Amino acid sequence: MISNLLTQDFLEKGYFVTQNIFSQKDIKNMRLRIDDIILGKFKKLGRRFQTDTDSLQYNGLPTTKTEYRGPDVVYRKISDLEYDDCFLKILQSGGISEVLTHLLGDTISIMRFGVVEKPAFGGAPIPWHQDTCLDWPTTIPPGLAIWFPLDKATSSAGTLQVIPESHKNGEIGRGHLLPQNMEKKYAPRNRILDVEINCGDCLFFHPALLHRSGINQTKTTRRALNVLLIAGNAIHTGKQLPYPILKGSEQLEPNKVSELSSIPD
Repeated sequence: MISNLLTQDFLEKGYFVTQNIFSQKDIKNMRLRIDDIILGKFKKLGRRFQTDTDSLQYNGLPTTKTEYRGPDVVYRKISDLEYDDCFLKILQSGGISEVLTHLLGDTISIMRFGVVEKPAFGGAPIPWHQDTCLDWPTTIPPGLAIWFPLDKATSSAGTLQVIPESHKNGEIGRGHLLPQNMEKKYAPRNRILDVEINCGDCLFFHPALLHRSGINQTKTTRRALNVLLIAGNAIHTGKQLPYPILKGSEQLEPNKVSELSSIPD
């Protein structure tokens, strides 16, 4: 079970890291599943992909999600992993499930679950932002963000950077991106912390915590999973549909999502 010290870190600093929360078998299985999705061996109609950009500029990234375009395309993001039995099983079992219950309670909705890939010597840098926004279409704001690497996350590989305690500012502005003219105030250079963690470790952080990532300057790919969770039964106000349930009544079941040939709307 999560310790009181880690709970205090979450409240005061806005984040904490748990080591070896995933087994090396889990890491291997997740890597293989991502490879199979990219190779087209594990397809689901409606799964969303975002391609990368050669410009290495965040504003050069495609604004819309695209369907699968073949194995030779560089995908920056693959979404909808909550409808994949491999990833769903891992979130619903073991030590990570205990942490999620402790922080969010007995009912947990999934706002998003995807993998972000930074290819060797590439990957557009992601500017300072929060994983929450006053204008997002949800009846309940996200309560917890999770980030964990499938490859060793180092500063040179473009690991996540955070501003400790920045979650205490709440949502900054209407959008989730921090305006550049506010960086000196909310993200001063002397406050930046690189989160360097190994495969199997997991970063838990408050959605309002400011974070960003840089270019991968190594010769190997850097893949990391990002999950955004909500405490309770949340409704997407645009679609007027419930978000998928990770834990609670009517929760997603791995054997049932494995049978789905398409991602639900």
